[in-house]
Amino acid sequence: MMRQAIALVMGANLVACASAGGPPPQTGPIGDPAIMAGYIQRLPIGSRVKVERSTGSVLKGTLMHADASALVLQKTTETPEPPVTIPLADVTRVTVDTGSSTALKIWAGVGIALTTLYVLSAIFIAASQ
Repeated sequence: MMRQAIALVMGANLVACASAGGPPPQTGPIGDPAIMAGYIQRLPIGSRVKVERSTGSVLKGTLMHADASALVLQKTTETPEPPVTIPLADVTRVTVDTGSSTALKIWAGVGIALTTLYVLSAIFIAASQ
């Protein structure tokens, strides 16, 4: 009985972790290129953005220039690269990249580990009585 309860808790944790992935990338042309161009042109130069392309690729970098037909992006890479010009016809989504906190990810992992230990100890105590 004890092994079944532990197996159930461990299996639930694996399923929860495996299903944490995001949605698949959006492919295909955007609805109205004029709306996309207007949105991109209103972003401040120097904004960190994530650009999703119709090919499914994703580029992250700093917005250097935007006009009605294309945007210029300085990619975020370990080694310096020249800026990339991306035609707006190839862009499906542009979002401002807020980044992610490594400390937040670490604390989330600690919380999950402590919760798992708490549940397992509760099961062990209940089974030993």
